[in-house]
Amino acid sequence: MSFKEAIFKRFNYKKRNSFIKINIEKISNNTVYSNMDISNELDEFFIKKSSYIEYINIGRKLNQVPEGILIIPFLCNVLPISWMFDSKIIINEIDKTFYNSIGVIKNKYSLLYPKCDFKGELIVKNIVDYEMDNTENYLSFFSLGVDSTSTVISNIDKNLTLVTIRGSDIPLEEKNGWKYISEKIADFSNEFDLDTLFIKSDFRKLINTGILSKKFSEILEDNWWHGLQHGMSIISHAIPYAYLYDINNILIASTYSKSESKLLGMDEIPCASCPSVDNEIKFAKNGIVFHDGVENSRQDKIGIITNYCDNNNKKDFLHVCWEKTDGKNCNLCEKCSRTIMGILSEKKDPNLYGFNVNDKTFENIKKNINLFSKNKVTNVLWIGIQEKFLEDIEYWNDDKNINWFLYMDLSFK
Repeated sequence: MSFKEAIFKRFNYKKRNSFIKINIEKISNNTVYSNMDISNELDEFFIKKSSYIEYINIGRKLNQVPEGILIIPFLCNVLPISWMFDSKIIINEIDKTFYNSIGVIKNKYSLLYPKCDFKGELIVKNIVDYEMDNTENYLSFFSLGVDSTSTVISNIDKNLTLVTIRGSDIPLEEKNGWKYISEKIADFSNEFDLDTLFIKSDFRKLINTGILSKKFSEILEDNWWHGLQHGMSIISHAIPYAYLYDINNILIASTYSKSESKLLGMDEIPCASCPSVDNEIKFAKNGIVFHDGVENSRQDKIGIITNYCDNNNKKDFLHVCWEKTDGKNCNLCEKCSRTIMGILSEKKDPNLYGFNVNDKTFENIKKNINLFSKNKVTNVLWIGIQEKFLEDIEYWNDDKNINWFLYMDLSFK
């Protein structure tokens, strides 16, 4: 018996007549509502059976977008469930270009996760060949993180629209956190003279990712959200707006670079948002997605941000923290610590980028560095920071907050 067969036997998976039926219930102003009928076999994996997406303060009416485009973000949120449980998804209408891309996307995920069987079936009543005008308009997802900020700065000449989803990084119930982050995003867009789009969505409240992670973490070697859900789910939220405004190009920032993947002996680090997957998402004939920045390591991206701000007299606020939900950086967690050190290695002041850094910050990093770099991926990112410091070792040798880090053995055990 193969490993894959053993896993499926362990979880008592077998061919079942399970299904998810998705309906567009109504469109009210700039909000689209959906509901689902779900077979009993899949019921435990859903927290609720209805969902909504609101495109905040847009100038055109959402009812100008056809059902076959509006359904895409709701469909993308549950496609991985269909694939992993060999279930049917039933919908009324879908855009032909996107429909044709689904099989390619599924195949790319199967290459990323060879221990998993990606099956399932999409049943559609009407497949319609929608088309947008062929334009050179761009939008880019933006969270104030290192990856997305680097993508925006690297594509600043494209007059981007910045897209942020409330309900993704900042939970819907966190009103103060959203107020803080949305104000910081508005400050950034004003500083860089860019338009913004805010989307409010309860897509992370729909699926019980905790149970799915427990069932599949062994064969995914990852949790459900990071491994299978967040890529398509986030990207697809922009497609109805892109169709409405004839925006042909959607940018999503890379998480990992080719060089970081190579250090781990991989073509790409498996993740729900990978270039091999994201670049296959297509819609309305002319609509494409581009996974941007894969040639740049995380340290390269920090250098792009700090150098651009320095050379162009711009202010920036980075929000990288996953520990706090109030929109601020905790300055203590692994990701905050890693970003602080990355900025400092560029000889820039982290306090100018949304962090609160003092001697205790470095004491915390020194105390927890072995924990911070405990897995292969984060270890590679810390090595990149160390290499940047070592480019000018004499500059840092006498800095008591840094010199301990210069000679630390970060080779993964």
